[in-house]
Amino acid sequence: MVGPSFDPTPGDAPSGTTSAADGAESASGSSGQSGSPGPRSITPTTVKDLRDAVTTGTVLIRGTGTATTWGAPVRDPRTTVSLTGMDRVLDHRPADMTVYVQGGIRLDVLQAELATRGQWLPYDPARSEATIGGLLATGDAGPRRLGYGSLRELVIGATMVFPDGAIAKSGGHVIKNVAGYDLAKLCHGSLGTLGVVAELVLRVHPLPQTSRTVMVRDVNTEAAQRLAWALTRSATEPTAIEWCEPEQVLAVRFDGTSDGAAARAAAARTLLSGSLAELDHDESESFWFSHAARVIAEPGDTVLRAATRPGVDPGLVRALAAWAEHSGVKAMLTCSPATGGYTVRVTGGDAKAHAELVKNWRASVEAVGGFVMLRRRRPGVDAMVESWGRAPGGVEVMRRVKGNFDPENRFAPGRFAPWF
Repeated sequence: MVGPSFDPTPGDAPSGTTSAADGAESASGSSGQSGSPGPRSITPTTVKDLRDAVTTGTVLIRGTGTATTWGAPVRDPRTTVSLTGMDRVLDHRPADMTVYVQGGIRLDVLQAELATRGQWLPYDPARSEATIGGLLATGDAGPRRLGYGSLRELVIGATMVFPDGAIAKSGGHVIKNVAGYDLAKLCHGSLGTLGVVAELVLRVHPLPQTSRTVMVRDVNTEAAQRLAWALTRSATEPTAIEWCEPEQVLAVRFDGTSDGAAARAAAARTLLSGSLAELDHDESESFWFSHAARVIAEPGDTVLRAATRPGVDPGLVRALAAWAEHSGVKAMLTCSPATGGYTVRVTGGDAKAHAELVKNWRASVEAVGGFVMLRRRRPGVDAMVESWGRAPGGVEVMRRVKGNFDPENRFAPGRFAPWF
């Protein structure tokens, strides 16, 4: 295996430097001691500019700003580095099914570019306006993760910039000849605490001819569990299975050729029971667009993300409903049964009520071996509840990795507090 290559050569001075008064946003809401200069904002356009921008002081990496609230607030970042100036497609090789992009390109912009050549990135997080680098750093994924995997499975090459200024490259442009340490997987879900995603080589797929969705209404937790298992063990190959509460709707998606998607949807209907509906391509797209909007918070909302064993846990669903009623708030739940992921959007009530629900439902999730993180929160919630709950068993490994890559704790300090 070929290791990562490093480029420690000093580069030119970073471009795009501005002051905090020009619009820099601090995730911590703090600008340091009174009388000290405010945080600076830098928008590099090249990898070397990016390297020069991150080598001093505490740093907050920012894309379009859609996930700056994920995890715990960053403590007093002195430099905000925006990747919006690194937003180009560097090389698209349709015949090789690869595309080489800068980390600041938006997902929706990239998808539109690929579509002109009949291709796409099979990846559908709710935050389609987010940058590719930011999506990798947050570890975000949408319903189609079931059929295609997450973004890290689509990365075949990466260029990263680390806190010490090292520029490391791994992988390449050819799917069958990928070499080097897998830096993309290392930084997947690191929330900008280890390094910056400067460039990525991604594996693309042919654009499906159509998408069809089978919906089952009035599906309780037990039925959702049973039907999801039946579908994943069948030959129908759904690309997404999602269950929504309190609507109690199970939605199953199929992508492919017109005949293939229709045949697989028809086969799935024979496995399902209850009130069935099948959506054509346009209806399917409309439904999944509204489904994505369920997890996007409005001002005053709190959004939680829970990870458990695969399945729909009836106890967790009942506990969420009970604590929401007790706290006087509404809780909208979206569950991915095949992966054990839950996203909860909390609306109504005050900060104390939101914090109470987070504490109590987190205890229920941790009791079955899962964990809950805060993605967004109503103002005031941070003072009453931690963004992360009980530390996982591998937290010591996480601390050592952070210590090796960022010994001075300059990249997004506090993001994983109180773990490290």
